[in-house]
Formats: sequence, C-alpha cells, structure tokens
Amino acid sequence: SNVYDALTKAGKRNETISALSLSWQGIGLEWKIMVLALGLLFVVIVNQLIGRVLRTQMNESAVVIATNLSDAAAGYLASKDVLPLKTTVTKYARLNRVAYAFIKDREGNVIAHSLATFSPELEEELTSDQRRQVSRRELTLQGKTVYETREPILEGRLGTAHIGIWADAVEREIGQALFMFLWPITLGLLAAVIIVVILARPLIRALRRLIDSRLGSAQATSTHPLE
Repeated sequence: SNVYDALTKAGKRNETISALSLSWQGIGLEWKIMVLALGLLFVVIVNQLIGRVLRTQMNESAVVIATNLSDAAAGYLASKDVLPLKTTVTKYARLNRVAYAFIKDREGNVIAHSLATFSPELEEELTSDQRRQVSRRELTLQGKTVYETREPILEGRLGTAHIGIWADAVEREIGQALFMFLWPITLGLLAAVIIVVILARPLIRALRRLIDSRLGSAQATSTHPLE
C-alpha cells in the first residue's frame, strides 16, 4: 500500500511538472517578451538604486574613518609627539579599501603619512576656510583612481587628516553586494511572474469559453424567438 501511494504521488508530481512545462511552452511570444522586459527593467532599476545606496554608505564610512583619524591625531599634534602619530597613521592605512593616510599641520605641511614616498599627486593647496571643512576629491595615484576624504583636526586649528580609498575596491564590493542580493530577488520575482502567467492562462481560456457560450446562446435566442 505504501509503495502504491508513493508511486501514485510520484506520477502526480510528474504530471504537474509536465503540465507546467507545456503551459510555459504554450505561452505566446508577446507574454515571454513582456516577462523578459519586466525582468530586465527591474534589474536595471534595482541595480541603480542599490548601487547608489551602497556608494553613499561607503562615502559615509570613509568620513567616519577620517573623523576617527582626526580625533586620534589631535592629541599627538597638540603635544607634538610625531612618532605615535606616524604609528597611528600607519594603522589606519591598513584598514580595508584604504590606499593611504596622512596628516597635515595648520601650515599645510605633511608631518605623517603611510606611503613609502609621499606622492606629489596628493599635494593640495588649501585656504584657512577649506581646512575647516570636510571635503572629498577624486584623484589618481599609481595610475589608479582614489577617493580622498579630508577631515579638519580641531576645526582646522591643528591641521587636517586625509584618507584615500581605492575606487576599484569600492566598485568590487558594490558588485559583490549586488550579486549576493539582487540576483536571487530578481530570479524569484521572474519565477513568480511566470507562475502567475501560467496559472492565468487556463482561467482566461475558461472565461473566453463562457463568454462565447453566452454569446452563442444569445444569438440562437435572437434567431429563433419563442412563439
């Protein structure tokens, strides 16, 4: 009895799968194009929205790192203790995605940096007002794009803290996040749309038959009116 029930359930499952396969094959070309177009539109829109959110979060993360470096450097700058300041800068440069870190004093001189040789590409002339403001710029280092965030130290009175983030590292992490979250959602929604279309077709055919039968009855009645 158990074997018979198992065979019966397996047969029903195969019939269901075959019916779904035939239903998908029976879907018109217009429906298939519409499903694919909706799927592509969804992917493009969600990709743009999620990518923008992730970039904003990474920009905020860079500001937090620069702020922490600024706070850590303030005490060393006030006491003119350069050695622990260089150690702190090196520690921040080892964080994920960070290309470099450096500190400038209030005269604009670089007093600590994480690079083997400080690149002229990183030089920037700042006014006293600019040193008091948080800012972000895009530059090139060793042929690669870097997003640099500048944070004032004690409102610019002691100098500025600078953190550079590799652009390719940012894009790589965004791509990984999109792949992990976007594609499963997209495939799930596409599967749901396909199932809805497959299930809706028999209902539409039944509704058409009902309408046709009603119209046929109405026409027969009008052709052969009751005496």
